[in-house]
Amino acid sequence: MVAIDHDKSQTKHSDYLEYSEVTWKYWCATNDVEFKMITKHDDKYGWPIFNKLNVCDETEYDWIGVVDDDTMIRWDTPNIFESLKPGVTGVNDIVNIRYLLGSLDVYKKFFNYDIDLNKYINAGVVFLDKKSLSVYDKLREFYFKNQEELDNWKLGGGREQTLFNYHLQSLGYDINLISPAWNLVHIHRKNMFTPNWQLKRNIPHFVNHSYIWHFTGFPTEQRKSVMEQTWDLVGSNYGS
Repeated sequence: MVAIDHDKSQTKHSDYLEYSEVTWKYWCATNDVEFKMITKHDDKYGWPIFNKLNVCDETEYDWIGVVDDDTMIRWDTPNIFESLKPGVTGVNDIVNIRYLLGSLDVYKKFFNYDIDLNKYINAGVVFLDKKSLSVYDKLREFYFKNQEELDNWKLGGGREQTLFNYHLQSLGYDINLISPAWNLVHIHRKNMFTPNWQLKRNIPHFVNHSYIWHFTGFPTEQRKSVMEQTWDLVGSNYGS
């Protein structure tokens, strides 16, 4: 996990990190998984999000998960590492198709390749084996080769996610798609913040029907409040 406060970030990550960190630490301890977090910016990168690329140096593990700090994992989530296939595993992310097509278009200048939208995955929750970890090394090499342009990028399309997917597909990595329950993005678009009133229980759909909650797709200034409310609702399940 990368959780760095930086003057280029839209939000202060430490404002909501406490809610993310405690859930992941609990789940990792329960499932005998080592938890690591980067909180200090590496000055060789112009944007803090690219610190994520240093995960390619974590070669002592057979399997690894890369997760954003705007996620929370449900307390009773199964151990996904027991069922992974070799390759890169993630959730297809085509919720905002207009934004996605624009992102692919602006970054295509670097690649002679047409992305398969059905294999485009969200980069905020990714699981992979040691061999596939090299994709982050390839992306890091690409970043430093084009650093001046990427650090001053003003064409939109996000930062690393589309670049990550171009590398995955153009270099032929095996991509394994899993249920959206493992990375539930755009919760509000799916109307999953609401509870099932028929059951007369004040538990939102996203808690009942997914494992990893990814708080994206709404104004970032609301993120702390939404994650705090989620913690107030489910925090007792983490031994707190």
